[in-house]
Amino acid sequence: MAGFINKNKNFDKKKYIEDTLNKLNHRGPDEHGVFDENGICLLNTRLSIIDVAGGHQPFVSDDKNIIVVQNGEIYNFVEIKEALEKDGVRFDTNSDTEVILRSYEKYGVECFAKFNGMFAIIIFDKNNNKLILGRDRLGVKPLYIYQRGEDIHFSSEIKSFLSYTNFDNSIDKQSIHNYMKFNYVPIPDTIYKYVKHVEPACFYEIDINDFSLRKTRYWKIENTKEMEDVSEEHIFTEIDKTLTNAIKIRLRSDVGIGAFLSGGLDSSLVCAMTKDNFDVSLDTYSIGFEEKRFDESMWAKQVADYCGLNNNAHILQSDIIDLWGETTWHNDQPHGDISFIPTYILAEFAAKDYKLVFTGDGGDEAFAGYEKYFSVFDNDLNTYFDSISLIKDDNIFNHLYTDAFKKEIDYSVPLKIFNSITDEVSEKDDVNKILHFDTRQLLPGNNLVKPDKMAMAHSLETRSPLLDYRLFELMQSVHGSFKLRENETKYILKKFSLKYLPKDVVYRKKQMFTVPVGEWFKTKLKSYVVNIINSDSLKSRKIFNPVYLNMMLDDHINNKKDYTRELRAIVNLEIWFRKFEETN
Repeated sequence: MAGFINKNKNFDKKKYIEDTLNKLNHRGPDEHGVFDENGICLLNTRLSIIDVAGGHQPFVSDDKNIIVVQNGEIYNFVEIKEALEKDGVRFDTNSDTEVILRSYEKYGVECFAKFNGMFAIIIFDKNNNKLILGRDRLGVKPLYIYQRGEDIHFSSEIKSFLSYTNFDNSIDKQSIHNYMKFNYVPIPDTIYKYVKHVEPACFYEIDINDFSLRKTRYWKIENTKEMEDVSEEHIFTEIDKTLTNAIKIRLRSDVGIGAFLSGGLDSSLVCAMTKDNFDVSLDTYSIGFEEKRFDESMWAKQVADYCGLNNNAHILQSDIIDLWGETTWHNDQPHGDISFIPTYILAEFAAKDYKLVFTGDGGDEAFAGYEKYFSVFDNDLNTYFDSISLIKDDNIFNHLYTDAFKKEIDYSVPLKIFNSITDEVSEKDDVNKILHFDTRQLLPGNNLVKPDKMAMAHSLETRSPLLDYRLFELMQSVHGSFKLRENETKYILKKFSLKYLPKDVVYRKKQMFTVPVGEWFKTKLKSYVVNIINSDSLKSRKIFNPVYLNMMLDDHINNKKDYTRELRAIVNLEIWFRKFEETN
């Protein structure tokens, strides 16, 4: 999905539309739709899931004054449609996109608060001469906006902007530093100075007359203290009710549904509840590694056997590093998370059979599933932030960066980003504050980019019941001790899961879904990482001090210190530059 406001008569619009559709074709290869009128253009590349025959986009109102395109799904479109029909609204299709159109006609921008889904929506309202860009609450579906003067372009993927002749590809150097703290570029910024995220849970209204933009947040976690005197049994009941309904509305599809199954708690629970509560037997897809401490494939098979599901497993080799450039291209931005590669392969594996899969994404951020969270018990929040940073001590940057680069950035910005978001829920306990931060930043900035971009690269849609916003509202209303206790992550979810899964699956030690690239840097990928770190292209960027970089690399290869995360991030930044400079 993409579009623009561009009234420049010298703009080669036809070629740009063609190039944009080609760049986004993987997100929707089934059909393309274009609205183009008086310098306003809306584009859609459709992956047909709901109302395959009748869901062609753009959707246009009867009076031709409202035009709608979307990327994603409105899961509760059935309930919204029924309510509108009771009010006399007529529908011509069974498409959830028509529900967006009719909802906007009825409710205006209040419609966004009624949608439960993963969506990026663009509405052109001729009556009010404005464009509206809206995004789902957690940021499952991406939407970017490029604005430079009177040029406004928007798209599901940044790469489509590169086809625009006047695209200003200036790099935001502060975003590079933020990346070196967070391991991803925190939203709403991107690595490009003039490209921003449309923020999750927001809609933007753009006045076509003067190009002004107004942002409205239509949903947020309320800044209130957690419930008192609530029992575990009550929380179990609410989790069961909410998650069961989340699965129910995500099962709405006119195509078959498979599932990613890692063997971890979240994906296992989704598969087990789907089978138990709806008697839907999902074909499951898993990957494993030859290095046993990274391999979960045997657990995935155990869960599949327990639930009576078919399991398809694929074992990965070190040659998957050849895909690092390809996955970086699909990511649009540098990411230090190497697990994008196995997710890409897993999606390719499942896409041979399905257009849609369930996943377990979101459980860690809703229920406190990462061991990093334990450090909040012994520290204040600022110290906790340092403990989870990619590079913990800012003094290291004095050695890592060149003098020229240091003059362009502010070391204090990442902590300010962290504090501004935790302050949004100042009334809550520290566990819920850090979970709120990861919900607002880690999910849309990194963890949700992975399933969307890697799956859509293969025209595969992912749906995760654990990303239902009602589940996040519920878990932010209960005290952090229900989620994180000494030596126990996901405390309440694990106890709840015993209703659906065996104890050894529920309480096994969590394995991170990643690639053993740090070990490979010392052995089979040693020449690969040495060549990148010492390349002329990396040096020419004048970001990193080559002497200090080589010290880090030597210490890592010789087992003096583990620099896996730092090297991963730096190597991927260089890969990103190479991939995106090739296009410009």
